[in-house]
Amino acid sequence: MLSSMYELGKLWVQKENMDTINIVLDSDKLKNTNKVLFVDMNINDNGEVNYDCVTLEDYSKKKNLNYLYKKGSSRGTNLSPSSLITEPNKTFDTKFIKWFKDNAKNDELINRSLEAIDENKDNILSEIIRIYDELSSEDKRNVLLTIRFNTNENTYYLNDYDIFKNLLLEKATEKSYKSGSKKSIGESTCYLCDEYKEVYGLVPGYVGLTFGTADKPGNTPNFNITEQWKQAGICKDCILYLEAGKKFVEKYLNFSEFGLRYYVIPTFFFSKKEVFDELYEDILEVEDKRKYSDIVEKEDEFAEIVEKLNDVLEFKFLYYEINNSSFKIIGYIESVLPSWLQQIYQTQQKVKSLPLFNEDNMKIIFGEKNLGNFIKRIQNNNKNYPLNEHNWYLGLLRDFISFNENKYYIELVNSIMTSNKIDYDFILKKIMDKIRSNWRNEEFELMKINLFKALHLMIFLNDLKLFRGEKTMKIGEAISPENILDTLDDPAKKACFLLGVLTRKLTLIQYAQLGSTPFVKKLWGLNLDYDKIKQLYVKIIDKLTEYNSFHYYSDIEEEITLNLAITDEKWNLNKNETSYYFVLGYTVGKDFKLNEEGENNE
Repeated sequence: MLSSMYELGKLWVQKENMDTINIVLDSDKLKNTNKVLFVDMNINDNGEVNYDCVTLEDYSKKKNLNYLYKKGSSRGTNLSPSSLITEPNKTFDTKFIKWFKDNAKNDELINRSLEAIDENKDNILSEIIRIYDELSSEDKRNVLLTIRFNTNENTYYLNDYDIFKNLLLEKATEKSYKSGSKKSIGESTCYLCDEYKEVYGLVPGYVGLTFGTADKPGNTPNFNITEQWKQAGICKDCILYLEAGKKFVEKYLNFSEFGLRYYVIPTFFFSKKEVFDELYEDILEVEDKRKYSDIVEKEDEFAEIVEKLNDVLEFKFLYYEINNSSFKIIGYIESVLPSWLQQIYQTQQKVKSLPLFNEDNMKIIFGEKNLGNFIKRIQNNNKNYPLNEHNWYLGLLRDFISFNENKYYIELVNSIMTSNKIDYDFILKKIMDKIRSNWRNEEFELMKINLFKALHLMIFLNDLKLFRGEKTMKIGEAISPENILDTLDDPAKKACFLLGVLTRKLTLIQYAQLGSTPFVKKLWGLNLDYDKIKQLYVKIIDKLTEYNSFHYYSDIEEEITLNLAITDEKWNLNKNETSYYFVLGYTVGKDFKLNEEGENNE
């Protein structure tokens, strides 16, 4: 991962001919800045520094290098005099002046500037407050306070002086080798560029790409943080490329879906410069497109890029959390090829377009209220997170794997994205846990929705051949709810499905005559097995006879009897499978007909 991030950063820096200092600046934190306050200083021919005035200017992204903004500790100064104003007097004292006091001994210009500022402190602060107070509430957001120097001929900004840049770089990279009073520096072969030079031991933590903490026992050689450089030391030049790579993915390949944040990190196999240039051009193109549309999702943009790529690179997915400014990696997926992602996208398109899920069939199941196939219907009604044509399988998976089970969710996503086998029974258990919850809470409409979400997900995984073992889900071959029966490859599945259909017929009769459906209380909370299926079969026949309705569904009863007889000694469905096929039949049972003459009325 570090090598991929380093390589990406190096290619980006070379492509943009990026100044070293630009890599470490926090220019992105100025995106909400409209105004800049300059403390203007004059430098005469003798090198003397005098205060001139405070000047207000519009913020310009093109001048970010001039501002040299790099955030520091919340309790200390920034890494240059430039500071975002919270309260004018507080920022002026604790950030701006304090920076000059802390660094005055490092350079004569800084020392002379401090003397001039100190001498005119009250006037400077008064002008800052006056100008700041006159700004509109919108312009007061993120006002930047900084300094510049005027001579008889030119105006010079912080970036024009090596001392300001060197101090910033030195302080910015300090955490790559220093923890408290301890330092981890040594001479060794750099882990990234393979050159023998001075290397630092705490680099991954410095750029926020570490799975462990260097100060924990077991993560350092000989339990000594000062020797961390011996494990995977990285040189000063490579640190900057690594940081550039991190900023690239944060800016262009940083996503948030279904309660999780993640980076996508490309790794280039060959023709690295050419492949990067093509990828970067595509990224900039879709970024530009998004400026003119509020509809296009960032994840859709990434899919659009992937669809153009060949397997000349692969992607790594890094899942992370940020708590109290602490970056924590919670999952990692590697070696995802564009061709496999393309197959995932194509399979989603195929599944959502199956005849079973078309608008006509969905109207039969869910009514006339919403238009479109099933995915389009839930797309419009999903309040928790947006679904699109490229990611709906992840959204449906997330519906069955709760947010406090992120570990399982990421493991499943990992398996899907890397074409590794998935436990059929585990997925089905999660699906039935949700459906049973709906049943207990009498959320029958929501249960129907979740049943069809499950159908989409299971057919999708089946079509990608991701289920471990011989278990399959062939329902995708059905062209209508009635046709589902023909796609079931096992008499036990058929018996469960038809019994679910018959149960639904019974509850409709009960509701018509009683205004309630007491029989649903006798289904063991959808925890069904072979013995309960046989008991249920007898109870349903008795109830239909009681309501003088048995003769309407004798064909269904005969089919159930036949399939139960075949499976009498070799029932091979577990509880979740038994319950799943039963509730599938129950869900489509209202309008289900076994054949053209099978049902006359109810």
